[in-house]
Amino acid sequence: MSDEDSLRREVFLLAYHLHWSPDAVLDLPASERRAYLRLLQDQLESERQAMTTGTG
Repeated sequence: MSDEDSLRREVFLLAYHLHWSPDAVLDLPASERRAYLRLLQDQLESERQAMTTGTG
């Protein structure tokens, strides 16, 4: 995946799930954007596991 594709994916995921504008996502420093992305991925994985095990 190219750097451009990775950035596009990061922007899409954060904008879509957090209801932020793409410009707001792009205004974040890269390290902060990636930290939010890790938090989102952790949250989604937690929700997925809860649905699978029925503990949510």
